Amino acid sequence: MKYKNKDCFILGVIILISFIIKLVLIFIYQNRLTLASDDLNYVKSAVVLIKRGIYTFHNLNEPTVFVTPTYPFFLALVFRVFGYSLRGMQAVRIIQAVFSCVTILLTYLIAKELFNERVGLLASFFVAFYIPNIITVGFVLTETLFTMLLCLLIYLSLSFAKRPNNARSAVLGVLWAVITLCRPTIALYPVMLFIYLFWEKRLKIVEMAKMGGIMFTTFSVIMSPWWVRNYMEYGEFIPLAASSGNPFLQGTYVNYEQTPENIVYYKLGKNAFETNKTETEVAKMRIKQEFKRDFARYLKWYTIDKAWMLWGTVFYWKRFFKIPSEYVIFCHYVLIYSALCGTLILLFKNLKKYSLIMMLLLYYTAVHCVYMAFDRYAFPLIPLVTIISSYFFITVINAGKRLVFAK
Repeated sequence: MKYKNKDCFILGVIILISFIIKLVLIFIYQNRLTLASDDLNYVKSAVVLIKRGIYTFHNLNEPTVFVTPTYPFFLALVFRVFGYSLRGMQAVRIIQAVFSCVTILLTYLIAKELFNERVGLLASFFVAFYIPNIITVGFVLTETLFTMLLCLLIYLSLSFAKRPNNARSAVLGVLWAVITLCRPTIALYPVMLFIYLFWEKRLKIVEMAKMGGIMFTTFSVIMSPWWVRNYMEYGEFIPLAASSGNPFLQGTYVNYEQTPENIVYYKLGKNAFETNKTETEVAKMRIKQEFKRDFARYLKWYTIDKAWMLWGTVFYWKRFFKIPSEYVIFCHYVLIYSALCGTLILLFKNLKKYSLIMMLLLYYTAVHCVYMAFDRYAFPLIPLVTIISSYFFITVINAGKRLVFAK
């Protein structure tokens, strides 16, 4: 009990200090916390939703299926209460700072579930003071909300795996729908979950089918308004979003470099939905052509190079608190390379136990190697990276202690 109270105290201090730093950031920089890109579109989308009741994104006069609605609806809810001036923007940022602190707690709980309290405390420390995690709460982007929801989904999945039942299946189904409507990339999560349940927990196929049916039913109930709305707007069944065409096409250009020699011009559609279809077809055409032209180089681009672009750079695009990018990237590399070392150890230990988070990391890497890959897309997975990294450091420390005492 003594050690448990001590761990809770340390975790509380970590979370409190991290929260204070984030508040200082928010109140000092205010509306300078912007990337002047997607964040502006999310704000406009929420404002139009409040004023006109229309869900839009790029074109404020065109109903959108470009992004799913969880985050814009969250913004609209906050703006409805606090307005959409500086006061409302600051309210969003403060709430996101709270979300980020919940992520720290969930990181501790996941690490404790998979390893032990020491790994959990170190991982929570890494997440709490990982510079991009502090800065990103100030951006009006999906990253902070999605990261919290992803960690919650993983933690509840681990709890579900110990005691599966119908009620927990339904809760997972609801959460699965909400997080999919935040970022559709997570839509295939149940595949990884049920592989884990079958491999590690030896859950019977009949039981998995029953639990999966409950999950999918609740998922469908939550998703159905989105499906109906999309069909009414565009006359087609659009289960998630119609925004993959552009990143799919951009990802066909090596190093994302477009020149007069390699660029493909195409006709824009009557709306963003039609343009998305065109971009998808152009991307497929380019992939076929480029693989025929230089197979080895293009294969390297779609594997090694894109994986490096996802993990080898850091989501720290603007400088705050005079923190140099060199320091941030150094800390990032420490986490990434130590996590790689930790992964190698786990491969020869009990891979089944850790397979859920391993599959998630591999899945996201593979998906973004198909489309566009850059550091912002890896950001929500950093808590998982810190857990494996912390396991490695604790393992090294324990091994060092054994060597010292052996002498």
